[in-house]
Amino acid sequence: MNLSSFVYQRYIRSGRMGRKIWSLPRKILVKLFGDPTCTLPVHGRRLQMHLSHCLPGYLQDFPCYDRLPGRLSQFVKRKSNQLTVIDVGANIGDTIAAFYTEASDRFLAIEPDPRFRKLLESNWGSNPNVTILSDLCSSESLQGTYKIEQKNGTASLVPSSDGMAMRSRTLDDIIQEHSFAQRADILKVDTDGHDFKVLAGAKGMVARQRPIVLFECAPFRNPNYVQDTIRTLGDFRAAGYSQCVFYNNLGDLIGKFGLSDLSPIKNLLFFQILTDSLYYDVLLMPDEELETFYAHEVDFFTQRVSDPSLRETARTAISE
Repeated sequence: MNLSSFVYQRYIRSGRMGRKIWSLPRKILVKLFGDPTCTLPVHGRRLQMHLSHCLPGYLQDFPCYDRLPGRLSQFVKRKSNQLTVIDVGANIGDTIAAFYTEASDRFLAIEPDPRFRKLLESNWGSNPNVTILSDLCSSESLQGTYKIEQKNGTASLVPSSDGMAMRSRTLDDIIQEHSFAQRADILKVDTDGHDFKVLAGAKGMVARQRPIVLFECAPFRNPNYVQDTIRTLGDFRAAGYSQCVFYNNLGDLIGKFGLSDLSPIKNLLFFQILTDSLYYDVLLMPDEELETFYAHEVDFFTQRVSDPSLRETARTAISE
């Protein structure tokens, strides 16, 4: 075990006071050694990551954080022995670890950030069922220059005249070169502000395959955030989806919403912008599958209500 791994493990296993103590050597190592790598368990697999990455701490502190992919994987496996996932914004491959349960599972992992892609390749490059690409997914294929802004294990690509040259491609174009991904069961998108553009470039695949879709919904200084969200949900309705499920940034269930009346969702977006403290994960799937999965989700989260006397009344609020 290297020093970075030792320090991070002690940090996440400590209480509040212990974390204050161990955060100091962690910060020193990040500053002096340029954010060195460490290896820690994530969803049952040991993954390399930068010492500044927040994921292990979140997994330790929040029992529902990043656990939805595992439940989705189990749901798909009830009907099929094989799972095929397109992971746009694959980061270090932590979501792959959450989805991956069988040797037959296949993944198209797309990560344009060179630092994260290097770790993604270290973690999954030797696995023949994981195809790793460096493409920048967007709503159209064109050349541009981008600056990478990294923070706590995430990264955003920001257009910049003094950035690095990158060519964006639509997901519809990309999967033409990877036939297995054309039959994806799940499309997961987490690109810190580019999700709407990624989804706009995947309209053909979404309409044709109607996969389970999980994407991040957050403002990221986008002045047209609400309009882009409403337009994207309208695209899903046009593709045959009629409902969606919202989760908060810690993985807790918020509720199910119809796509024919977006007023309740607009209210959620207003609250999100007002509080400036959270993002949403949005889940879509074909109606017949969503009803079954949502019933399981209601059962799962109802049992998490801390006061047992409130569980049944909570169920009446969320199960319609």
